[in-house]
Amino acid sequence: MKTLIMKGNEFFTYHKTSQIKTIVIVFSIIIAIEGALFHFVIQWWSNIAAWIFTVLNIYALFYLVGLYHSTRSLPHVIKQDKLIIRLGYQSSIELDIRNIESIINAKQGGIEDKLPKDTYYSLLKMDSPQYEIILKEPVLMKGSYGRKKQVNRVVFRSDQPTKMLDRINRIREENPSEME
Repeated sequence: MKTLIMKGNEFFTYHKTSQIKTIVIVFSIIIAIEGALFHFVIQWWSNIAAWIFTVLNIYALFYLVGLYHSTRSLPHVIKQDKLIIRLGYQSSIELDIRNIESIINAKQGGIEDKLPKDTYYSLLKMDSPQYEIILKEPVLMKGSYGRKKQVNRVVFRSDQPTKMLDRINRIREENPSEME
C-alpha cells in the first residue's frame, strides 16, 4: 500500500481493510430483493404507495453506494500538526496533534455493546477498531445531518495503522515543549 503525500499532507485510507464494501454489497442485495417483493405486495393495496416505496429503496441503494465511494475519496489526513479522522461523508473530526494525550490499542467490542457518548467511532460497528486516541481537551466532532458533539476519545482504523501511528508520534515528538 502506498501513502499519498500532496502539498505536505499525508493521506491514509481506511476502506481497503474495512468491512464497508462487504456491508454495502450485502445490504444492496437485501434492499433490492426486499424492494422488489414489497413493491408487488404493496401494489395490491396501492399503486402509488408501491412506487413511493420503490423510489425510497432506490434512494437507499444510492446512499449505500455513495457512502462506500465517500470512504474511498475521503481518507484520514495528517497535515502539519492537524489530524483529520473521517468515516466517509458520515462524520469527521479535526484535532490538533498536540491535543493527543495518548494512543492505545482499541478494545474489541461486539455489535451489541453500548458506545460511550464522549467517543467518536470512525468505523462501522461491524468493523474491529485498531486504535483509540485519548485527548487532553474535548474536540468538536461533525456528524451527519449537522450533528455536532464534544468528544474526548477517537476510535479509528486505517489500512496502514503502523505507518499512520508512526507519523502521528513523530509529529508529537518534534514539538514536545508545545505539548505541555
